[in-house]
Amino acid sequence: MKDFILKITQSKWNYYLSLATDCLTGIVFLVLAIHYSNDIWGSVALFVVGVIFFTFLEYAVHAWLFHLDHPLKVFIEGHAHHHQNPFSYDAMPFFMSAVIASFFAWVLHFFMPLGDAFALVGGLALGYFNYGIMHHIMHRREFASKYWRYMQEFHFVHHKKPKMNHGVTTDIWDRVFGTYYQWTQDDLKGIEKLKRIKKKS
Repeated sequence: MKDFILKITQSKWNYYLSLATDCLTGIVFLVLAIHYSNDIWGSVALFVVGVIFFTFLEYAVHAWLFHLDHPLKVFIEGHAHHHQNPFSYDAMPFFMSAVIASFFAWVLHFFMPLGDAFALVGGLALGYFNYGIMHHIMHRREFASKYWRYMQEFHFVHHKKPKMNHGVTTDIWDRVFGTYYQWTQDDLKGIEKLKRIKKKS
């Protein structure tokens, strides 16, 4: 079973389909939030809170699920494949984000209005898409923006020092939890191997 799951999660078709369904899940949940909400702007605010809160989940999953030793080896091995091959197409099965989001929205609706549940979970889903698309782009382009060049280097240093710099969209949580590593130019040697830039003809 483990080999079957890894085969799916490392396939190119699943990778791109996952990005599409992650984005679609966030958008659909926002539409549902607005439809069911008695306070549209309140729901939009909760949606934004969900996007922001996902940056913490991004850190937590990366640092504590992918890089700590625990019995759920499939997560560790699946992520290790990305470290071995930065251009691999590693992603959860494409339907998982929609399934997980639906489950949590269902649970939350017992504790808050349905519109708010859709808003919060939809924000988390869009945050997950933001993480996924930024991680994809980081390994495949040069950035003009100073901030994104900084985040690209921040992430590439993680490939060389896997216990440090776990964030992809922000470095805030690494600073909070003490896993921030301030790199030097020597640490950046060889990072070109982590980028696959298409040359213009």
